[in-house]
Amino acid sequence: MIQSLTITEACQYIKRLLSMNYSLLCIGTYLRSDDAACLELCDKLQATGIYNNIVKCEFGLENCFDEVLQHKRDSVIICDAIISHTLKPGTIAKFDLKDIDEGIEVLTTHTIPLTYSINILIKMGSVKNIELIGIVAQDLSIGMQLSEAIKNTVEQLYNCLKS
Repeated sequence: MIQSLTITEACQYIKRLLSMNYSLLCIGTYLRSDDAACLELCDKLQATGIYNNIVKCEFGLENCFDEVLQHKRDSVIICDAIISHTLKPGTIAKFDLKDIDEGIEVLTTHTIPLTYSINILIKMGSVKNIELIGIVAQDLSIGMQLSEAIKNTVEQLYNCLKS
């Protein structure tokens, strides 16, 4: 079930999971405007040094399998930009794998679809628990700037997570 979260709810949820040894996997590309939302969050969090379980997966989850395996954590939070026709841009959504294509579209700029990449991780035996978080994108055109709504969401979530 797709669940819309406030900044505070998303922050508390992510903090709780990170404290339980989950790794936060941030997926996206800097080349398609709002698709960089989770990468920007990841960059900001890595710069603080507060968390040692943040993994940046530029261009897709498949590009950071090695790093996920090196972290030796069997639980991950996957954060990616998403498309939703029912949620406003900048909304943070918690969802399950079965919600993909049933109201949530994970961006397809990645080489391998997210559902396949997750299945590969599971079959490798490295990941057992998966949580999915998305930030609803507004602008997916070619460009390197986040739209204002997405920039505000990323900044607010970062400020909460760093405190």
